[in-house]
Amino acid sequence: MGNGSRYVNAKPLKINSRPMKTMWINLPVKHLNASRTFFKAIGFRENPIHEKAEHMSSFLIGDTDFVMVLFPEETFKCIAANEISDTSKVTEVLLNIDAQSKAEVDEMAKIVRDAGGKIFGEPAESEGWMYAFGFEDLDGHRWGMLYMDMDKMPKS
Repeated sequence: MGNGSRYVNAKPLKINSRPMKTMWINLPVKHLNASRTFFKAIGFRENPIHEKAEHMSSFLIGDTDFVMVLFPEETFKCIAANEISDTSKVTEVLLNIDAQSKAEVDEMAKIVRDAGGKIFGEPAESEGWMYAFGFEDLDGHRWGMLYMDMDKMPKS
């Protein structure tokens, strides 16, 4: 996410010579409406095609409109053909959001806390050039927000 300037030499992923255009994540949620409210409160843009849907919700994230789809747990189990991770005991994935400044990280931490999210890692600097925090959404999915000061990044 972000402006992509760090990835100047990155090439689009191609399958059979066709560039992949979109990637999305699907997440199980216990209470669809509560999760919808939470993600709207922390600034995610609800996808207009699913605004009125009762069986799912989706959000557009970042400049490239990365898609996150929320499904009730029973629906998700059918789609995944597998059990759902117990996020109170294990971490299934860590989803990260790009930040443009330390202030943006601090602001998002406050917004998440006010919206009912759980902070598991307070905003802090790491290695002199990264600044991040970690949080859990209402269903225990773990997220991070990271600012990287590329001018201070060690040169290899």
